[in-house]
Amino acid sequence: MSRALLQTALYASLLLCALGLLWRISTWYRVRIGPDVQAVKLWQRLHALVRGVSGALFSRQMLHVLAAFFHDVLLQRRLYRSDKSRWLAHLLIFAGFMLLLPMHALGPVVTARLFPGYESTLNPYLLLRNLFGAMLVVGLAMFLIGVWRRRARLAPTRPPMAWAFVALLGWVLVTGFLLEADKIASPQAFYSMARRYHGSTDAVELEPLRAFWASEYGVAFDDLKQPLTPGVLRKGREMHDEDCAACHASAASAFVSYPIAQALAPLAGILDKAHASAWLLYLHVFACFIGLAMLPFTRFLHAVAAPVSLLVNGAAPIRQLSTAGRATQRALALDACVQCGICDTHCSVAPLARHLDNPYLLPSHKLIATGALARARLLQSGRLSDDAGVEALRVAQGAFLCTDCGRCTSECPAGLDLEDLWQAGRGDLAAAGLPAPAQWVQARPALAWSESLHAEARPQSDLDADAATAPLSSNRSSFSRCVQCQTCTNVCPVVAHSTDPSCGVDLTPQNVMNLLRLGLRELTLGSTMVWACASCYQCQEHCPQGVRVADIMLELRALAVQRLGAVRNARTPS
Repeated sequence: MSRALLQTALYASLLLCALGLLWRISTWYRVRIGPDVQAVKLWQRLHALVRGVSGALFSRQMLHVLAAFFHDVLLQRRLYRSDKSRWLAHLLIFAGFMLLLPMHALGPVVTARLFPGYESTLNPYLLLRNLFGAMLVVGLAMFLIGVWRRRARLAPTRPPMAWAFVALLGWVLVTGFLLEADKIASPQAFYSMARRYHGSTDAVELEPLRAFWASEYGVAFDDLKQPLTPGVLRKGREMHDEDCAACHASAASAFVSYPIAQALAPLAGILDKAHASAWLLYLHVFACFIGLAMLPFTRFLHAVAAPVSLLVNGAAPIRQLSTAGRATQRALALDACVQCGICDTHCSVAPLARHLDNPYLLPSHKLIATGALARARLLQSGRLSDDAGVEALRVAQGAFLCTDCGRCTSECPAGLDLEDLWQAGRGDLAAAGLPAPAQWVQARPALAWSESLHAEARPQSDLDADAATAPLSSNRSSFSRCVQCQTCTNVCPVVAHSTDPSCGVDLTPQNVMNLLRLGLRELTLGSTMVWACASCYQCQEHCPQGVRVADIMLELRALAVQRLGAVRNARTPS
């Protein structure tokens, strides 16, 4: 390979990677999430960075940062607590890559200086290179199998660039093992080494050495006489010990590449004539360079951003940071998210997301939408009547139907404070004209909403969709047992506080159940009771007839967002 071409490609990929990293890191100081940080200036954020770093370096916080680096970055403790199979896959990928980098890719620069006498064809380096490569292969396979097994209808779509990066990583591994296997089986590579270290390429003179290397190292000579006699092999071992043993360990130590070399042995002559070692080297090295240049522009930037986020959390949780510090940490979270979906599996409103067919109730989608809103990509036209506006309303629905249970934050392997992000994102949604459903629903009386709904001519498909979204309130058997005993009303804390004018309700739980019995569900959707319900489940637990009052209330609230949101969109001027 041309040294000039190699250096040019290397410097170009490093330059692209550096520029990409600078651009992505700059977004951590430019993106603003939440009304509380909109007035924060760039210099204030940079000042908070300098003050935070200096404060951590020269205080006891440094011990917390070191602990976070060891436990959370290296050992990935948070991921281990959440999902042990993913932890093993990520640990294999992380450890395999981080160990291959200095020992193989940077071997002549790093390993050779740390360990005098380093040769890539000697043990333990030959064995370790295959071990670390095998760790990457196993980890990548576990990752892909896990993605396939955990695929879900509402799972976030990985961008093509992310899959291209995964494919590129796999290509680097495949070409690396094929290149090493080709060198093991290649007669051409043997003669090249013989010329350099033995001073001859004469087949007759090298007959014993060729016999030994064919027997012990797997070189596939087409013209070698068979069977090999013990005397020839003994002479070959002597020549090997004299000229080769100092630089070559047994090829069987390459426990991944050696079996591949044996499989390629019948094709060794053809591969030599095709100069396979040269083009495999080009494919391997340039794939590495392309991956390096691509890294800042893919979701895999989390390999850099997530450790930074974990170290910042180790120094001080986001709620203890200054306003400028919170602004930066929130923007950093957008890149630190690994899109693992663990938060989705623990989300308390995940069933509601499936009922409403709205993925923005799920944390992973909410994080993507939060970033889109902060970058002014969510509602670019400022109108709620176009397609982007309808999507923005779905985002608002997902954000405000969140129960703030905190499970997503406690389970996040990157240590992101997702609760803080949701609260900040809601403020941005309200500022963009997308307030909480409880606010815009209660801005009109329940009767006015009911009249608007009755004015609509709805096809049967929409009615069927309502039944799928709200099966309890659509099925009379769910509430027909209600005897209007008022037990639910008597134990309701919202009703108990309704004597306060600011907390008054227009209906009681008993009234809501009665309206459903009378077939007047539309009149309940805009009622104060549905939106003031505290979801304490006192009504449901005390109901003598076993009516699922609280579940029906939550269902009505979700249906109201869907039905009334459509009416609101139609009324919004373009």
